[in-house]
Amino acid sequence: MFRSSSRSPRPSESSRPTSPSSPKKYRLGMAGVANLFIRMRRFEDAALSNSRHEVMSSGEPQSHPGLAEACQDQGQASVELTDNFVCAGGVNVTTLLRATRTSLLERVEPLGANALLDEQWECKIAKPKPAHKGPYKVQVHYSACAARSPVADPHKPVNLDKAKNVPGLMTIIKRNED
Repeated sequence: MFRSSSRSPRPSESSRPTSPSSPKKYRLGMAGVANLFIRMRRFEDAALSNSRHEVMSSGEPQSHPGLAEACQDQGQASVELTDNFVCAGGVNVTTLLRATRTSLLERVEPLGANALLDEQWECKIAKPKPAHKGPYKVQVHYSACAARSPVADPHKPVNLDKAKNVPGLMTIIKRNED
């Protein structure tokens, strides 16, 4: 009734776990490596073109005509201000630059300065995700030299032609509450 089988499992074989088969290894030739680099470059270009951030700048420091000549003998102090805005509907960069510049000028007036020289600004706009109609986050960094001038300050940022707006009716939801 009981048969003795010569096919009985050996104790060493039955206790050894079986390992899963290892993945196949592929050797990449020069063409395969080149194709990988081309794909990586395409993904990088696509990621940069779909960026939700836009940065614009006034360029090199610049003064309004007439102000620099009038303030040559006056002492100057370097000042800078960074404003953070949350806007809905669109972004009017010119309005935000004017607001930041006005705040900067108001901060230096108690020190006896009434004009800004060597002005420079940078504006960063973070757009909402494409699927959402959320707010825009805007950071305006404005730097200048404060001085006392006999010539009236124009109360206007420099190089406004470099400012690019986001179309729409802008509503400022928050300012400097980050």
